[in-house]
Amino acid sequence: MSNLNPNYYNKFQCLGSKCIETCCQGWNIDVDHNSHSKLHDLSRKNGDNIEKFFAKSTNPTLEKFSYINMKKNGFCPFLDKNKLCGIQKKYGENYLPETCKNFPRRKVNFDTVQIKTLSLACPEVARLCLTQKDSMKVFLNEKKEVNFLKIVPNHLHNSYTRVGEQLFNRIYNLFKKKSLHIPNLLFICESILNEQKNLEVNPHKIDSVLDFLVNQFKKLDFLNFDRSTIKLNFLNDLNIFFQKTLPESSLSGILSNTQNELVEKFSNLEEASNNFKIINKMKYENFEKKNYRIFRNYFLNEMLGHAQIFTNQTPNCRNRFYLTILCAIVSKIITIGNISENPNKNHKEDILLNSIQKVARNFSAFINVDENQEYKFDLEICAMLEKIDKNNIFNALFLLFD
Repeated sequence: MSNLNPNYYNKFQCLGSKCIETCCQGWNIDVDHNSHSKLHDLSRKNGDNIEKFFAKSTNPTLEKFSYINMKKNGFCPFLDKNKLCGIQKKYGENYLPETCKNFPRRKVNFDTVQIKTLSLACPEVARLCLTQKDSMKVFLNEKKEVNFLKIVPNHLHNSYTRVGEQLFNRIYNLFKKKSLHIPNLLFICESILNEQKNLEVNPHKIDSVLDFLVNQFKKLDFLNFDRSTIKLNFLNDLNIFFQKTLPESSLSGILSNTQNELVEKFSNLEEASNNFKIINKMKYENFEKKNYRIFRNYFLNEMLGHAQIFTNQTPNCRNRFYLTILCAIVSKIITIGNISENPNKNHKEDILLNSIQKVARNFSAFINVDENQEYKFDLEICAMLEKIDKNNIFNALFLLFD
């Protein structure tokens, strides 16, 4: 087995009760069949009736057999006053559900190759990954730094995966280049993915096609119009969506505050748009330039954690790329709201780190999962994006991001 992981991966240690936010709150915790059976037997043996906190899934599978019934305040019923897990303290880590045991670790398995990353939903992961200079250098089996990531073993290769692996490595390395701005890189990435079928027939053209796209899109002169109103309308729709579907979530409260700051306190949308444009130009753009590494590492981490975007032809797989962009968009808008609230403050990187982490915790609200365990955008999210571009989800996201 070959393991590939970014540099920050092995530096992570759970902060436990010292963490600013417990991971045992605010979402459903799935329980696999094996863990459910072990806890069921333990409950019967000890007579402590811990299984009363579990409910069987509507369509149970081996990985998602049941789930933990959270308390009314959204906290796990096994969490003690020190924000530590009662099951782990009393019975040991072996009795934890796989979800709890593994979080925030993520794995992509290509048979004999395993890519390991961490979820940015964890505050400590967000700090380690997004702020460190060399956090996204990749290592093979924790020892050797690698520049070309062999993500698909030879026995699984076909014409599509060979090209996909080449494209993944080239795009991954392009995202490391500070000279190329993130919006330009997103456009290049989408364009090369659209060319993948053609390149499968003509793999010798990979470098020339990519060089052409880089030269074509290293400047985006066609985007010289203000999109503040588009972004504020999207914020309004997103806020309504969360107030209706997840009113108790942390992100719902954050979006409500952002809506109040960027829209509601102004007498009309024109005033709100002017404020957004000024804050974006005068404050946020300088803030992002100063903290350029955050979004660069964000996209590198998410692309590494979803490398199958380039190698898997399963329908909806590319939505992993689009979801990454969507979460970045929401994080940016929330950060602009924070800056607008205190425009004269010398804002630190924490406001963007916190925004990304909160959005990452709630990413499942944006999507549904299809029969192949791939992501489909929630129908209401699709409707919001179709207001911007009814024919192309990437174009809608791109207009919101830049």
